[in-house]
Amino acid sequence: MSAICTSFDTYFDAWCRQAGALCFLLTRDARGADYACFQSFLRMGAAKDPAIGEDDARRLLFSSAVRLCDDFFLKKPHRMPSKTRLQEQNLPFPITDALYSFLKLPFARRAALALHHFGFPVSEIAVFLRRREAAVHPLLADPGIPGWQEAVDSALMTEGEAQTLSDRIYERFAERSVGVENAIHDARNAFDRAAPYLALFVLALALFAVWFVQRMPA
Repeated sequence: MSAICTSFDTYFDAWCRQAGALCFLLTRDARGADYACFQSFLRMGAAKDPAIGEDDARRLLFSSAVRLCDDFFLKKPHRMPSKTRLQEQNLPFPITDALYSFLKLPFARRAALALHHFGFPVSEIAVFLRRREAAVHPLLADPGIPGWQEAVDSALMTEGEAQTLSDRIYERFAERSVGVENAIHDARNAFDRAAPYLALFVLALALFAVWFVQRMPA
């Protein structure tokens, strides 16, 4: 069985409901949210320091959730689903007008508002979103959606969902080396993020080569 951080159960019980809600609010997709939440807890559970402290564990968990939800859109474009499409996902909470309006906000806005609502300071939200603190403050302005805080809370994971997720996580840790698996997954995502820039570099190099050849005397 893979090593798992010593306080995993305590951390899981404390944050699973918020982590599940955040992943749904960011992906707007039940399956995508489930995958992102599952993988986020694997990363926290396989932390390099098995005795990882509460603050570091919480930051690791939620920063992983934000990154994995962002990767959800990186791998494949996903349009804003219709209200009917969302309702067809058989979610354990209703898609109210307030929740649907919140889901239509830009990714960074949803992330900042939800994280701040869950108690994260601006400094940590800035790290999660890879932005300066000054750029985070505008994201936290009132979105003009009456009842948006209640809508965010409505997406919190249920006890049944939490128990199912916990069982799946322990099964994964029993099956394989999660730390290695996480490293491979992160490396693939890093390559996916770098691929467009590598393509631009190759194109620029090719254009330079053409220009250089044309400049050479006959």
